[in-house]
Amino acid sequence: MTNILVRCDGNLEIGLGHVVRCLALADELHEVHDCHISFAMRTGPLGIQMVEEKGYKVIISQENGQTFDYREWLNECARNVEAKALVLDVRDGLQRTVVDELRNKGILIVTIDDPEDKRLSADLAFYPPVPQVKRIDWTGFTGKLYVGWEWVILRREFINARHFVVQNSELKTQNSRLRILVTMGGSDPQAMTIKAVKALEMLEENFEAVVVLGAGFQHKEELDNLLSNSKHHFDVRENVQNMAELMSQSDLAIASFGVTAYELAAMGVPAIYLCLTEDHAESASAFVKEGMAVSLGVSGCVSVRTLADEVRYLLKNISNRLRIPTIQKINGSGAEHIANLIMREKLH
Repeated sequence: MTNILVRCDGNLEIGLGHVVRCLALADELHEVHDCHISFAMRTGPLGIQMVEEKGYKVIISQENGQTFDYREWLNECARNVEAKALVLDVRDGLQRTVVDELRNKGILIVTIDDPEDKRLSADLAFYPPVPQVKRIDWTGFTGKLYVGWEWVILRREFINARHFVVQNSELKTQNSRLRILVTMGGSDPQAMTIKAVKALEMLEENFEAVVVLGAGFQHKEELDNLLSNSKHHFDVRENVQNMAELMSQSDLAIASFGVTAYELAAMGVPAIYLCLTEDHAESASAFVKEGMAVSLGVSGCVSVRTLADEVRYLLKNISNRLRIPTIQKINGSGAEHIANLIMREKLH
């Protein structure tokens, strides 16, 4: 049995996307390749809970406000689980020298969508085809670089539910009322859900709206007050277990850019993105280029009226039966492909 250590975090500030995709990869490695998976996590009770509920061992750093020795902790984690591979999906300043040390011990280093210098010490590096990959300096990189939609990691439910796309498209021919999905990830730190609901309130068009609240949503009282005086009907859902099927039933989504954007594209749902950061906005441009979505940029710079105008335009110009052709680009097999490569590298 191959022991693999996964380093990621998920909290209200950075969201839960890193944890979601690491769990998808962990499931593939565990269930298909019989690997023993452990997680090393520093922050985020929500993220830690998600991992523990899946049955994986979690090693939590005990920092307590004291000076944290990242090198010592990560080396100890790898030693304790006898890791043969380390998967990194974190952007917290982990030094390249620490990764070099682990790699020199014979541990296979795998990094996912990594903009930091530590990527240069990876054996395997995986990225979606976003502009940043070509722009950053790869001098000194001796590993193998994989860039493309085929390396996007999605949960299995999105692979299994793709048949709903055709089924629900056929049903849409009998129903002229469009469904708008509002989904802002696990935590929505910038209250983009509130902005989206306010924008939809400005519309006179006939539609139904489903609002999905993540486990870390902190603006419930404001949302309740807003909806109590709404002229539209909003179906608010929490703890959604069938997200893929729900997406497949939607004609348009208003979403925060992140893992959710890849999930929507895999299900063929046109989307309007609001972005947390400039980096997210740049990544979103790859989706816009492929015709998957519209990106309005960093959410803080987007007015409610601008969002409302964009939704209004798309509602008037979208076909009930339209499913974007890029559904073939993101087929959800990223976890399978990456797991296969990890196991292949470990055999050498």
